[in-house]
Amino acid sequence: MVDERADAPGSGEPASDEPFEIRRRIALFALLGLAVLGVAAGFAWLAWDRDDVLLWVPAAVLALLSLAVLQGVRDARTPLFVADAHGVRMRDGDGWVGLLWSEMADIRVEPREGLLDARVKVVSPDGQKIYTAPLGLGTTVSAEEAEVQVARRRSPAPY
Repeated sequence: MVDERADAPGSGEPASDEPFEIRRRIALFALLGLAVLGVAAGFAWLAWDRDDVLLWVPAAVLALLSLAVLQGVRDARTPLFVADAHGVRMRDGDGWVGLLWSEMADIRVEPREGLLDARVKVVSPDGQKIYTAPLGLGTTVSAEEAEVQVARRRSPAPY
């Protein structure tokens, strides 16, 4: 009798067909959003306590900023980038783009440059469109790990 669990993920050997995902850090977005919301509440309390209309401006701006940051918590359930044996799928605005390994003109992991975070860049087959996925503090994957994982998945495919 053949043991079907021998090739299953978690059996000691890494599965090559297991997808590689880049996700947002939920805890970081939640902490930052709640901290900004707390500062906004402080400005709102000062504006109400001192009866100063000008203090409502930073309170409103910070409250809107916190809502934008907390949007990342809701959005963190969905990965930003997925690579598997077939190709990659990645977020493009509100939608998704999927390319097979054989359909890509180029894929590379670019390191951090100055203030710009590291990124995974995928070039469309016609070279007209470049899709990117961020790497860094706000995501669960480092640039080094992404480079290894992408290379591991694209090597067996015709590229």
